[in-house]
Amino acid sequence: MFKLIQKCAFHNKLRGNVKLKNVRTFLSQAYYCQEVWDRRLNSPILQKVNLDEFYYELDQRFQKTRELSAVDVDIFANVITNDKYTDELLDVVHKLRLTADTCNTLNSTSHALVRCLLQFGNMENLLNILDDRLNYGLFLDYYTANLLMDVCWKNKDYTSGARVASQLMLQEEFDHPVSHNLALLHCYNYLLKPEGWPVYPAPEEPEEDVKVRVRFIRNPYDDEHFDLRDPNKIVGKTLAMFTKAKDDSLNKSFNVLGNALFNKLNKVESCIKDCQSKNIVLFKEIIDLVPNESEAKKVVSELKLESSNISDILENKSEHAVNTMSERDVADQCKLFLQWEEERHQALEIQKDRLSKIRRLKEIEDLQQALKEKETKLWFFKNEENIELAIEQKELASPKEEESAVVETDDNYIPPEVHSRQKK
Repeated sequence: MFKLIQKCAFHNKLRGNVKLKNVRTFLSQAYYCQEVWDRRLNSPILQKVNLDEFYYELDQRFQKTRELSAVDVDIFANVITNDKYTDELLDVVHKLRLTADTCNTLNSTSHALVRCLLQFGNMENLLNILDDRLNYGLFLDYYTANLLMDVCWKNKDYTSGARVASQLMLQEEFDHPVSHNLALLHCYNYLLKPEGWPVYPAPEEPEEDVKVRVRFIRNPYDDEHFDLRDPNKIVGKTLAMFTKAKDDSLNKSFNVLGNALFNKLNKVESCIKDCQSKNIVLFKEIIDLVPNESEAKKVVSELKLESSNISDILENKSEHAVNTMSERDVADQCKLFLQWEEERHQALEIQKDRLSKIRRLKEIEDLQQALKEKETKLWFFKNEENIELAIEQKELASPKEEESAVVETDDNYIPPEVHSRQKK
């Protein structure tokens, strides 16, 4: 549902201090469900939280026990309403990943983290956290991906939109019509002007050679998925996977382009043969984006192509997808908000029962120890000889003898091959 808006307070709130004028948008204000999302703060659980004290308690608990509770982190994430605590939020989410309870992370935690960083204009930081799955464990669903790509579209930040689309590719989730069309739209606009993709520096080489003994040397391996770092390959695989199951001219054209960027010449040729057998004509504006240095450039240059306004086609398809899916998406998301509140309440009750059980067991152990000490005092004179004998036997059983040094050896160690030098 294309709209021409000048200033929308709701969207300005989501983007912090960013002000947009005369911006065309796909998702309506209702799609963001902001009013329903804010109702979570009416929960008695969240109303009782003092963020300063709660963060201090979580930090001290982690420092002492190296443990955190997933439901506590979820409560902390959901109660934040200003950008003062974003650093603390990222800190506790990272610490949770270092504990065993990370497997119990609630679904609302990721949603709250995305909402928080998006609301306060930390898009770049959010995208970097999405890329650092090991340390933060943040994953998108269709709804949050649509929100991010919509904000990127309004900001004309097509590079960030393509990076969001690549996250769905890595998760192999590309069935939602809105996500599908917004992903193609951002990837296409990024390829028209490919710039701004972050380049991660390679690890510094030591000035001097450092020799480290290892059992065996691993051969370099690239899984061509999570190991991808080249922007062209990432965007290429995103296009290829999003359009793999489609048979129209637009998606077939993007499939050829994606596989060409991904350096999969055999898949490019296979897709072209399939198009020829089904009389599907490819679009010139898309095929022209195949790089000149690509192996597929010669193959696609001989094709019979058709010209069209790709931007208009993609925008119209995105508009149609939003009109078709927005009502259902909003209803499903509102149900999820209620479901997450119930899950948080249940998780908190389970944690209370577990802590109560631990406390009762500790009280029983302390009581048993106290009774044992009291019994020893009451019957000391009767058992004095047995106590002295037990002490004497304990001293004899642990003589202070110097133990000979034992050299530890690794039975699995394989020594390197040694070759004698040949005399010239």
